Amino acid sequence: MPNTVAPDAPELQRPDFEKIRQDAADTLKAELDAIPALQERRSRAHEIYRQILDELAIVRPERDRLMVSLAVYQRPRAVHEAAGCTRDVQRRTVRSALGLDDTTPAPPARDWADLGRAADVPFIPEAADKLPRVATQHEALIGRRRAVRAILFPGDTIKLKRLDFKEIKDTAVTEVRSELDKIKDAATRLKEASRIARDADAEHVVVAGERDRCALSLEFYTRARAVDKAMGVARNAFDELRRVALGLDRKTGRLPAEEEKQAAAEAADIDFVEDAADRLPDLARKAAAARSRHLTAAAIRNETAAELDGKPGWDMRKIADETGLHIDSIRAKIRAVQRRA
Repeated sequence: MPNTVAPDAPELQRPDFEKIRQDAADTLKAELDAIPALQERRSRAHEIYRQILDELAIVRPERDRLMVSLAVYQRPRAVHEAAGCTRDVQRRTVRSALGLDDTTPAPPARDWADLGRAADVPFIPEAADKLPRVATQHEALIGRRRAVRAILFPGDTIKLKRLDFKEIKDTAVTEVRSELDKIKDAATRLKEASRIARDADAEHVVVAGERDRCALSLEFYTRARAVDKAMGVARNAFDELRRVALGLDRKTGRLPAEEEKQAAAEAADIDFVEDAADRLPDLARKAAAARSRHLTAAAIRNETAAELDGKPGWDMRKIADETGLHIDSIRAKIRAVQRRA
């Protein structure tokens, strides 16, 4: 969504957020370093860390509320710079507030105000004055969180468990084929294959999203190596995941150097997941298995639909209803099976 400037747009302050973050981190580090006993220091750091997360849960929504109001109704230049985030974070936040999913084309800037009113997005007259103050508070919390993490989550290289994804996928394929091959009645097999494909796809969406969240946390906030291998994806797919998360061009965007990773992730609001290394293997296993179950069941569904196509009582509309797919989608899949036959 472009940030088109309105003729009467207010001028926004753009604080030096990196300095704000670093100053806040340095101040808290000095405070914690003054505690001589290691256990006491860690206990205090943990207490502060929880306080910071609680405050962020209040401050970040307020920052986003002000940012959305400005972007939708007043449209000043580079709202994201005044908010201390990336342009992509602003775009995603505005689209979410307007109720637009990722597949909906960006509406013209002249329509944003009407869309905002229809979506009950509040207009905040004093947003231009408030945003820099709230954003400064937000970035100071980010800096403090950075300092506490260095104590609670040391930057040692993390060894991630690598799974045998081929075995995981092969097992999932065998289980689905074994279950569906037992069903001799084509109509029953079509219904069951469609159910398995739907359920597995829904599971994959949820599990893969959490897997990706853990993987990105490990990649940007720790010294973990070969995160792509631990999550079971190809390197180019992992590169694309990182670029999308950072709001870069999906193919050509330059990924940050090692020393730039943390700041880039913070600006893009990438989550830090405390137990990511422990959770990633199980999430990766479940995601790989769910994806294989979906693909296998979907293939059997398509083959069975092609078998039923044209038989008495089975027109394309009935097949679409049984599979839960749009009629054009299932027709294309049936024709693809028939061409291969």
